[in-house]
Amino acid sequence: MTGPFVLDCDPGLDDALALQYALGTGRYDIKAVTAVGGNAPVEHTYRNARALVKLFGVAEHIPVHRGVGGKLSRRIEQSASFAFHGESGLGDEKVDDSGVPVQSESAVDALLRLSHEYEHELIVVATGPLTNIAAALIQDPGFAHRIGKLVFMGGTVLEKGNVTPTAEFNIWHDPEAADLVASSGANMTMIGLDVTHKARFTRDHLARLERAGEPLEFTVRMLKFYFGSYNHFHRTDSVPLHDPLAIGVALDQAFVQTEKGTLFVETASPLTTGQTVFLHEHDAPGTSLPPHLTARTETSNAHAALDLGPKDFIEEFTSVLEQWGQ
Repeated sequence: MTGPFVLDCDPGLDDALALQYALGTGRYDIKAVTAVGGNAPVEHTYRNARALVKLFGVAEHIPVHRGVGGKLSRRIEQSASFAFHGESGLGDEKVDDSGVPVQSESAVDALLRLSHEYEHELIVVATGPLTNIAAALIQDPGFAHRIGKLVFMGGTVLEKGNVTPTAEFNIWHDPEAADLVASSGANMTMIGLDVTHKARFTRDHLARLERAGEPLEFTVRMLKFYFGSYNHFHRTDSVPLHDPLAIGVALDQAFVQTEKGTLFVETASPLTTGQTVFLHEHDAPGTSLPPHLTARTETSNAHAALDLGPKDFIEEFTSVLEQWGQ
């Protein structure tokens, strides 16, 4: 069992799969789900998160808190990925959040409260833009050092971007928020495209879930929509499990290989906005940086996943979901 755990997400097909995987393992002590704008506007992602906890049978004991809908300090064109995740954010699904308890506490306030209640223990996994996390840091910079660790899906070191040639979507959506988080000194691990693009869920894996029958009908429909989107936009017949992998790493580091270093996010260049630059720990002493960036290398506690590890996450994910409802 993990320590106390918060999923900060923007459901989103793979966010939904991430939550279902976390619940299916029975090994995550989920204290809250917090919604942020990203794959869809926050009013959609909040509704989707509420609908998912209802669908998965946990609405009575896992609260869902509405988070920040805008960006930290800029206006980017509407970047919700309706074409990829569907109009609702969950493919073609008509979701129902009726009857789910409404939380008056905001996502940011919930994050801050839980960081006090579970000081140095709280695990935060962020599978959307980092706007909620940055807003918590602005309100209380001590949040960075009260949490046990932050694992976030976003960025890329060596792999090309997926929304621009250099930027991954979650970081690009709110680069100022991402850079504020990167500079905070929090114990963090970046699960970026370098590893998520290598962890491929195939039609064979999907067939295994189809054989599970009725308990996974919703999941299989989402996955089929996800396969269709990847085939349409990327001409590939397998899909990366971006967000579920971040959940997996929060519990078991053996799914990836990481290196320690310093993370920077480009916020000024129109051409490379949202690019993540990872300076390996052993390279920092010989690297020429402006003084304010050099200072970050002295306080950084960032790690980046650069390759898959010895443990097969896709097999783990598939096996867990095969048992859903049994």
